[in-house]
Amino acid sequence: MSCTKKNYNKFLLFKAIPYFCVHFFEEMTNKYEESIAAFEQKLRKLMSEYRLLREENTRLKDDLNRKHNDLMLAHKDVLTLQEDYEQLRIARNLASTEDERNEAKQSITKLIREIDKCLALLND
Repeated sequence: MSCTKKNYNKFLLFKAIPYFCVHFFEEMTNKYEESIAAFEQKLRKLMSEYRLLREENTRLKDDLNRKHNDLMLAHKDVLTLQEDYEQLRIARNLASTEDERNEAKQSITKLIREIDKCLALLND
């Protein structure tokens, strides 16, 4: 077999093709591995952020429930205070001064006597 320039070029070409294919395959494999690694890293980061957001959401829901309960207790306190105020206002109006209290007692006593007289008349 004679080694002519043409044959030698063919020989080099056939030798270069497998090298090129292997090199290309290795380069593509490295790119795919890098892409997969980057994807995995981004996925881990996303999952971590998701866990943090779920924890924050749970905490915020708990805070909201506590605030709601505090608001309901405050509302009950307001209603109680309003009732107490109304009772105090009525009591003050009934007994502003000692003289007014005595007059109120006398009026009530007078009304009771009149009711007793009416009952006595009905019984006769």
